[in-house]
Amino acid sequence: MSEQDQASGLRKWANLQRQQQQAEGTVDVAAAEHVPESKQPTSLLTPTAAAVEEPATVVAHQPKIPLIVVGLPGSGAAQVNKVKARLGQWSTLGRSWAGDPEDWDIHIVMAETTDLAQLCDQYSRWALWISSDADTFASMFRTLRQLHERGGPRRLLALHEPHLPRQGLLNNLREAADYYLNMELLVLAR
Repeated sequence: MSEQDQASGLRKWANLQRQQQQAEGTVDVAAAEHVPESKQPTSLLTPTAAAVEEPATVVAHQPKIPLIVVGLPGSGAAQVNKVKARLGQWSTLGRSWAGDPEDWDIHIVMAETTDLAQLCDQYSRWALWISSDADTFASMFRTLRQLHERGGPRRLLALHEPHLPRQGLLNNLREAADYYLNMELLVLAR
């Protein structure tokens, strides 16, 4: 709903409230005082439906933010849930950019896909899934090289575990991507 529609609805509601208060103000107060409290008409005690109803507001559902993730071994719902869980970890740590994991429209893409250049033109937010096993550097650099060779994105978010230190794997991967592939890997660790 646009701001004008919402403001218009609020003005109508406020005018209705004023009219009802004015109508109640014209009641003969002297006559009302002579009626015992338990015998007062219920119409004065119970608010009318118009007074109870709030103005109709439609909460505009914000579209989900597309995020293309590469570097995962598969592309099923389990992989999407892993990404949402990782975003949830960052959100829990107070990183506002992560927001609510359900606000993201996550697409898992294999680096070998033939339509990588079209996807790159279509989507601006890309992330590289980084695990912390022993072979991570080699497999992640291979993924980055495939992205580079197939016209993939030049800038990716390093979607790593929140407590993985910057020294070592993350810095090495970031520096190799920059030096050899002219790609920017955004590392979140401190």
